[in-house]
Amino acid sequence: MATQPIHSDVVPKMPPQSAEIVHVEAHPQLSLERAPEQVLAEAAKAAKALRDLVESKPKKVVIEGKTFLTFEDWLTVARFYGVTVAARGTDYVERGRARGYECHAEAILVSNGQVIGAAQAECLDDEKKWRDKPLFQLRSMAQTRAQAKALRSILSWVVVLAGYSPTPAEEMIEQQNAGRAIASRVEYTPMHPDRVRKLCFDIANAGNMADLKSRYLAAGDEAKKSNDRAALDAFIQAKDARKRELQ
Repeated sequence: MATQPIHSDVVPKMPPQSAEIVHVEAHPQLSLERAPEQVLAEAAKAAKALRDLVESKPKKVVIEGKTFLTFEDWLTVARFYGVTVAARGTDYVERGRARGYECHAEAILVSNGQVIGAAQAECLDDEKKWRDKPLFQLRSMAQTRAQAKALRSILSWVVVLAGYSPTPAEEMIEQQNAGRAIASRVEYTPMHPDRVRKLCFDIANAGNMADLKSRYLAAGDEAKKSNDRAALDAFIQAKDARKRELQ
């Protein structure tokens, strides 16, 4: 008997469907490991313990009426579930005129070393709080933010049960700083090159360390008002060079 060519446009007849119900077995990875009631009961205990701890702190991070947990609070929740966190990679980055660090962090089960969550975060010097901080502090904050976000990715549901925002305090502060940074970049007005050269010349001709500090601070204030990072870098270089000569 001839067979139907596979390229034919004729739709082959299908056998009549059976009225029998076909039972499809659920994917084993989606099966419940424990009774939901038990999981929620344990989470409620963890949430209560967390709430007692946070409310006993003399200083909490409260923004617009909401309480946000710090990295240390997230570490406490992680300990309840046998989870730790590690910064796996921290890289120096530049975003236009801004510079700082980006970090990749992973949440890990202590019992077997399995990675169960991950996140990335950064800290740049275009944020108001971090504008004049040394790079090693920006590096540390990038790691803190990334680790807090990694823990959030797996433990935020417990934090919500406790009545707190699932956004880590460090991430919330980062978002606020980013908003201010965007606003400041809109107001960016570079200093006139002649003015920058004159201030660099003044710094380079300071007579002593006290005079050097005074001239550098005055020049730096002008650069900050204009949000001119390039000018500030020039003043820093002039100050460092004169400092070496005076020492």
